[in-house]
Amino acid sequence: MTADGPDLARRPARAPMLRVLPGTPHAASTARQLALELLGAAHPAADTVTLLISELVSNAILHSRSGLPGGTFTLALCPGTAGVLIQVCDAGGPSEPCLSSVPADGAEHGYGLLLVDALADSWGTLSSPEGRVTWCRVGSSR
Repeated sequence: MTADGPDLARRPARAPMLRVLPGTPHAASTARQLALELLGAAHPAADTVTLLISELVSNAILHSRSGLPGGTFTLALCPGTAGVLIQVCDAGGPSEPCLSSVPADGAEHGYGLLLVDALADSWGTLSSPEGRVTWCRVGSSR
């Protein structure tokens, strides 16, 4: 224990979580809640993890077949002593996730992967004919 409370770096790692969620806008809220239940609100990376989950889930719903009626995506969260690995597996779409330039002033969309790139320690995407996985890792100190 430190002066600030339990030494979070020495807490045992929690088991990974895997959930299939519907490809609906409400799923981002559900995914954030699942992350908070798994990590706990006191986890040093909880705010960053929930923000990045929102971005990755929103992208899966907006830019893949997971957002079509009846579509689903899979959320995997793997917390450990080195940080939290977030994976969103969607049904694939017409293009690959990629960084865009900074959106024009007043734009409401286009910031998602820019936030992921800025806040995650690392991130990437893997595609196959069956779909794709977009992932990021957030260190425990965030």
